[in-house]
Order: sequence, then structure tokens, then C-alpha cells
Amino acid sequence: MKPTSVSFRRWFVLMLTMLAALPGAWAQSTIFISRHADRGPEEPDALLTAKGECRANALSLLLSDSRIRHIYVTEFTRTQQTAAPTSRLFGVKPEVIPYKELDRLAARVRETAKPGESTLVVGHRESVPGLVKALTGQDVEPLGSGEYTRLFAVTIFADGRTSLVTLRQGVECDKDPAHLATD
Repeated sequence: MKPTSVSFRRWFVLMLTMLAALPGAWAQSTIFISRHADRGPEEPDALLTAKGECRANALSLLLSDSRIRHIYVTEFTRTQQTAAPTSRLFGVKPEVIPYKELDRLAARVRETAKPGESTLVVGHRESVPGLVKALTGQDVEPLGSGEYTRLFAVTIFADGRTSLVTLRQGVECDKDPAHLATD
């Protein structure tokens, strides 16, 4: 046997092995769950503040490589404003699911989660931990009233197992909110 044919066989086997592993690499779906960004004092449907708009843009930048294919928001303007930069970036129209319908939201997220795709859910201080629990079975520390930087990344694997990672957005929106404009 010539050395080149052995090298070719090794290369061919290596390529087949790598190709066989690819479906497993894309066999999960990731759901990013965030509280709406900083809001004004209006009740009940407050708008985002300048700092909140900065955080919404920062979230879009953070998720820019994440293949977002579904976005869920509530009927409140602040969740829609928080999702808007990501919605524009990916060309995905957010689906509105009422704030009080957490079970419906969890079912819809699971129903639309596809391997290799990601979903963004923008909720509220009270609903975010509940959705994380509904999707993973894990409790997370409640969000504080002024806490807007925690982001949960839930991975759902093909076999139904889940994984949870908690992230914190590190962007400093107190200084110059204009520096993150993505429009």
C-alpha cells in the first residue's frame, strides 16, 4: 500500500467521524430569558428609560451571534421595547403572550424550540424565575426590584435534559447610553 492511500483513508475516516458528530452539536435549542430593561415610573405600562434603551441595545449586541428565531414578550410596552433591537436584528416579529399566562408561555417556548436555533423571552421580575423553573425544574434567586442585568440561558437537549447558565450583562449604561445604539 502506498503511504498516500493510508493518509487518504485516515483523512476520510476522520471526516466521516466529524460529520457524524455534527448533528449532536446542533441537537439543542437555547432559550435566553431576560427581564425587561430599566423602566420609568409610569403605571401600569411604563416605557423604558434612556438607560433601559441602552440595555436593550446591549442585549441585542450580546445575542447578535445566537441565531434567534423566536421572540416572546408580554402585553406591556417595556418588554416589547426591550426585545425591539433584537427583533430588528434578526427580522423576527415578537409573539405577545399575556403576562399572567406563564404555563402557556412555557408550552409555546418548548413547542417552537428547534435544534440549532435560539429563542428570546422578555418577561418581568416575577415571571422570569417562574419560566426558568417551568423549563428546567430549577429554582433561581428572585430578581430584585432594581435588577435588570441578569440573563438566563436555558439549553434544551434533544433527549429533554436541560442546562441553565446565569449571565450578567456587563455593559455600563450609566455613562453614555448612546454608545450602544444598533439602529
